[in-house]
Amino acid sequence: YDDDEEQTQQATQSTQQPSQANPVDVNLWGILQPCNANNSRMEFSKTSPMIYIGRNPQNAFVLPGARVSNQHCQIEWDGVNNNDTASVTVLDKSTNGTFINGSKIGKGHQRLLHDGNEIAFGTVIPQGPSSMEDYRYIFRMVAGGDKLEGVYADYEVAHELGKGAFATVVKAMSRTTGEWVAVKMIREKRPQGSTPVTTTQTQLNREINIMTNLSHPNICAMKGVYYHQDGSINLVLELVEGGDLLDYITSRDGLSEDLTRHIAWQLCDALAYVHGLGVTHRDLKPENVLLTKDNPPIVKVADFGLAKVVDSLTMLRTMCGTPSYLAPEVVRQENHQGYDNLVDSWSVGVIVYSMLTNTTPFVEDENQPDIRTRIAERWIHWQPLAVHSREARSFIQALLETDPTKRMTMADSRNHPWFAAYTPVYNLRNQNADSMDQDLSSARADKETNGEAPVPPDVSKKSNGDPDGEAIVSSQMDNLQLDAPTPPSNKNGSPRQSSRLERRSEVLLRAEEEGWELLQPSQEMISHEDR
Repeated sequence: YDDDEEQTQQATQSTQQPSQANPVDVNLWGILQPCNANNSRMEFSKTSPMIYIGRNPQNAFVLPGARVSNQHCQIEWDGVNNNDTASVTVLDKSTNGTFINGSKIGKGHQRLLHDGNEIAFGTVIPQGPSSMEDYRYIFRMVAGGDKLEGVYADYEVAHELGKGAFATVVKAMSRTTGEWVAVKMIREKRPQGSTPVTTTQTQLNREINIMTNLSHPNICAMKGVYYHQDGSINLVLELVEGGDLLDYITSRDGLSEDLTRHIAWQLCDALAYVHGLGVTHRDLKPENVLLTKDNPPIVKVADFGLAKVVDSLTMLRTMCGTPSYLAPEVVRQENHQGYDNLVDSWSVGVIVYSMLTNTTPFVEDENQPDIRTRIAERWIHWQPLAVHSREARSFIQALLETDPTKRMTMADSRNHPWFAAYTPVYNLRNQNADSMDQDLSSARADKETNGEAPVPPDVSKKSNGDPDGEAIVSSQMDNLQLDAPTPPSNKNGSPRQSSRLERRSEVLLRAEEEGWELLQPSQEMISHEDR
């Protein structure tokens, strides 16, 4: 779910009967629910309003991890028996840090801990399901009783599936049907002074409605949404338990061309569908391409509309954490009216390259702090593709076209010669064909009613499946220098290398934890969002 892990035809119905809410002891004021199932939950008694956590056995709760200090932190409840007005503070006494929602408190400093916040001791970086030192917990305020509101009233939350830059994803079960789902908890409030893309509740509702009405077998279905007064949002999603594409690639050291084509076809088909509705993803990356447990897997693209739900400046800064997936025009903000959905084509090109090579396509100066300069000077390393077919190389080149007016669209991509001999493994599309056509028609009518510009026609006819297709590929490949010159050098004279694949959330967490600077959005990007 970007954020992370995730089944076959997968809103799977559980054989369990729906469970009732587990009653909470009235003598407790708070609970820390572990994100890692290997750890036990912490229960805070009203007889002990001040709790000490650390490595020393004298603490009320002992965490033996190497990054945990002897007395790591102090958590204090103010004694108010009302969940809405009670206050809980955390005083950080540690060396390596105590974190709330990924933000380090700092030794000697304190911060309020709110219901639903994630608190981490020693590190915020997930350590894997088998690690005993994954000390991340979700805080629940229960001083006034465990009254079930919002998503908790309808779903019983089990455990964390993953964590991204904006949200924590948990597995949950419907209290009425027993169906297992994933809940994306977009936890952070909008920073003061920031400019949200969606400035009114009406606009936000419209974005959510678009996401809810997307109907395609390769799109992760949204089943519901819950709003909270503090600005946080919970999205109930189809449960997809096969993990994400990033893990799938890295665990196999890259994929075969046949398997890459199988995944790419589904990805392109899903995006061609949403682009036909006038919807653009804007933040495609392997983390939000989810996979079922089938062999070969079924693709489920997640996080449509997330760029419109979270704070815009925060979103831009986050996207700069993994700049490979950013199309050049996003950074330069050049006016290419009507070509917005081609930013997704660029991202797909990067993803397909990554599937084949287990690296990003770009050789760039990682010491260059200016994102405009870095994007302008980055160099595509074509040589690793030499072992793959001409059609595959042509497909990637058509997507990694710097000029968006010449870049291949997702609709056109399905007619590219690389897919000419491909037959989809699963006959999924026909199941939803009628509803998809109906959605497409109604969405277009809705846009005309709202006075929005119609979706532009496909702009790339590089590979349109006609008899000249092979000749077009041949012409493209003549211009593609596989025996490229030596990559540019860093300032110290060493040759630059293609970047390894990294999970964006972990890049951001390491930056926060270790205090190093990330690339910042260009002024053009910020100005564009302020308009």
